[in-house]
Amino acid sequence: MKSKLTMLIAIGIALSACGTAPTSASNPDALARGAAVKTLDGGKLDSLPTGPVYIRMIRFAQPAGYVINSKQHVPSVVYVETGVHRLTLNGQPPIDLMAGQAMFHQSVTHTHFNPGPGPSVWYSIAIWPSSARGQPLVDKIAQAAFESDDIVRDGLPQVAYSQVLRQVTLAKAGTPGAHRFGGLSAFYVLSGSVTIKIAHRPSVTLSLGEGLAVLPDIALQEMNSGPGQAVFLEFITTAVGKDFEVPLQQPPAA
Repeated sequence: MKSKLTMLIAIGIALSACGTAPTSASNPDALARGAAVKTLDGGKLDSLPTGPVYIRMIRFAQPAGYVINSKQHVPSVVYVETGVHRLTLNGQPPIDLMAGQAMFHQSVTHTHFNPGPGPSVWYSIAIWPSSARGQPLVDKIAQAAFESDDIVRDGLPQVAYSQVLRQVTLAKAGTPGAHRFGGLSAFYVLSGSVTIKIAHRPSVTLSLGEGLAVLPDIALQEMNSGPGQAVFLEFITTAVGKDFEVPLQQPPAA
């Protein structure tokens, strides 16, 4: 637990450092406004799977009392959207995660249990080898909520990586500002709609239950494009030694 806490503190310090406000020369349209960014959990990968990879977010609508015994698979993050989720890793004491909480875990056998009293909706979020596409999911209640295209490994060195899951809440017309991630990023909308401006590409608008993956070092800016609040997840995988996030002084060039 101490090492876990130390790692999360380090992540928090890094994110705070990366969130330093841009200089006064910034275009006002590139600045953050009406945004709250919360780091949910993170961990370290010794390496990525070999060969092409893809990001997959699996959604589970789990009834009360339902148990899923999961075999060992790639390191992943469990995120709970509603209800309570009890995660037991390789015989360790169970951990109860409430709505809005997440936990990173390594490749170990584990059990997912809904202690009730009502249903629970949660996600398993991870980078998978592309060879896993088409294989049966762990349980009949599992559904692939988002799957990215295959990602070639040319821009992803074979080194250690950090993974972080963040939740971003945007007020009407809000934005976390223009920025670029040093790693591979994926976005998934939990409520409302979000338009993502991406350098030298058409903007993409995501609605509830839709996702998008973006390669490292690409300028982007997420904006709330709906009439009310928008909430989305950011899943970011960064090679050790690269900047996690760099704020930009200008919006992404069209």
